[in-house]
Amino acid sequence: MTLSAQSILDFPVPQATHVVTARDAILYALSVGYGTNALAEKALSYVYERDLVTAPTLANIVAHPGPWMQQTGVDWARLVHSEHRLTIHRPVPLDVPLISRSRVLSVVDRGVEKGMFVSFERLIATVDGDEPIATIVQTNACRGDGGCGSAGSAPEPLPKVPDGEPDFEFNVDIPGNAALIYRLNGDLNPLHVDPQAAGKSGFDRPILHGLCSFGHAGYAIVAAIDPGMATGLSAIAARFSAPIFPGETITLQIWRNGAEIHFRGLVASRSAIILDNGVARLS
Repeated sequence: MTLSAQSILDFPVPQATHVVTARDAILYALSVGYGTNALAEKALSYVYERDLVTAPTLANIVAHPGPWMQQTGVDWARLVHSEHRLTIHRPVPLDVPLISRSRVLSVVDRGVEKGMFVSFERLIATVDGDEPIATIVQTNACRGDGGCGSAGSAPEPLPKVPDGEPDFEFNVDIPGNAALIYRLNGDLNPLHVDPQAAGKSGFDRPILHGLCSFGHAGYAIVAAIDPGMATGLSAIAARFSAPIFPGETITLQIWRNGAEIHFRGLVASRSAIILDNGVARLS
């Protein structure tokens, strides 16, 4: 296939179906920080099948269409997830057939050898009744491509975090085996576990899944604002501005204005901002 902006924009992203079980929901919650305080009643409800509550960011792993961009002709080894936006219409239901329908929104070309950004939208709904569950807009940075032109309409830029000191700070310790556990949710990209694959992608060691750090951010926002974990999220978005490695600590800085949240994630040990332009809305 000849690589062009229009060929990517027109690519038929496959539909996917998924029935989420209690085990799926618990595994996901454990992989993004829930259960750290397992004896807290509200926190326990995310990781215990009795009266199970699904994590707000669980939709990110539901009915994923798989590595479809491999088929478009991009340099797959150098592709990374660069930005993610999740709008939650209702909690992910358990034992209900779900379907996702996706379409490419835009290709933004930065020029030959400078790469390009590809954004696509994924709508998740119930198979019977077509009730909306979540809307996801994902942007991938194709670092080994570029020069193919631009097409479509790119998402509006995410806002910068406010000036001044944050209202909350919350430290999240990422376990050394975080990527090994998170990949069991379905993302088996060897970039996150295989040193040789990471080297081919330009990293000196495997990096954590962006959506793992994103899920930890969703957990941390609620835990920082409401330690009882009774608060939910109706939307969350962020830019993956630098890689994070398993075993590091994320300091999440949070600015709150009522139900509206701005945030960013830092790794203080190497002065790196790993999540930026973060926005969320409490439900």
